Amino acid sequence: MRITALQTQANDPNRTNIFVDRQFLMGANTLIVVEMKLHIGQELTPAHLEELRQQEEAHKAFERALNYLSSRPHSREEMRRYLRKKETPPELIDGVLERLDRMDLLNDQSFTTFWIESRERFNPKGAQAIKNELRMKGVQRDVVDEMVTDEQDEELALRAARKKAQSLLRQPDIDFNTFRARLGPFLQRRGFSYEVSKHALKTLWEELGAEDAGEDEDS
Repeated sequence: MRITALQTQANDPNRTNIFVDRQFLMGANTLIVVEMKLHIGQELTPAHLEELRQQEEAHKAFERALNYLSSRPHSREEMRRYLRKKETPPELIDGVLERLDRMDLLNDQSFTTFWIESRERFNPKGAQAIKNELRMKGVQRDVVDEMVTDEQDEELALRAARKKAQSLLRQPDIDFNTFRARLGPFLQRRGFSYEVSKHALKTLWEELGAEDAGEDEDS
């Protein structure tokens, strides 16, 4: 097989069509063509062809990983699961992960920081719920336990429940027992402890101007 043409693809200038013996062989990333020093007139041996195909598969896997990261950061295990789902050859996955590591694009500590901040900003949850989410995403337990604490749980519980509390208090004749029964489970489903939830409920009841705050609290 002799290379008879190397043509830049019309719809993607970063890819090159390779022709051997005047027949289309395959498309490849232009950088791979340059790195392998492919040129017109070159004899393409089976070894060259195998290397070319491996390089192209590795490049596609890496591009796939970059596209996955474009939406949001991901944990290392999330990336591994994604590449498996996309039927990436197993022998390529570790290489992609190592390359992302070197570029600091795949870091479980950074991902955990992102996840905590995202939850705090858009969907406040308690420390226990966040820990469970991170473990499901494959973050190692020691990283999770080190980086996730319950120091802000009371503040986050107030933020999580405020909108629902305001809605409940617009209902006529609502009392604290009803308020607590509706809002308590809401907070506990979001990973807040019983004590944190109890304190948040009392604070919101008083803060939002309900009369007789806590009148039936212990009944």
